[in-house]
Amino acid sequence: MSTSRKPLPEQLEMVAALTAKLADQAMAEMMSEHSVSDRTVQSLADGVLFLDRHAHPIPRLALDLLMRVHHDRSAALAVSRREGARREARGFKPAERAEEGGAGRKVRSLFRSLRRRDGA
Repeated sequence: MSTSRKPLPEQLEMVAALTAKLADQAMAEMMSEHSVSDRTVQSLADGVLFLDRHAHPIPRLALDLLMRVHHDRSAALAVSRREGARREARGFKPAERAEEGGAGRKVRSLFRSLRRRDGA
C-alpha cells in the first residue's frame, strides 16, 4: 500500500485486523517460548506506526505486546552492558556490545510518537 495517498477506511480496518491477529500470535509465542522474533516485532511496529500515522485506532494488544517486548529487551540490554562493564573492570578485553537493531528502533520511534501526541 502506497503511503503517498490516504488509505481507504476498509484498508485501515484490514491493517488493524492483521495487526491484532499478529499480536495475538506473538503473545502465544511469547508465552510458549518466552521470546518474540525480531521479524514479528518489526511487523507489529510497522502495523502500529502505519495505523498511528493515519489516526486509526490501534489494537490494544499490539501496543501492550510492543511495550512488554521493549521493556524486556531494554532490561536485557542493560544487564548485558553492566556485565560487560564488570568484566572490563576486572581486566577482560571488552566484547562487542549488542545494540538494538531495526525492530528496536521502530518500537522506540513508536513510543516517542505516542508521547508527543499525548503531550508527555
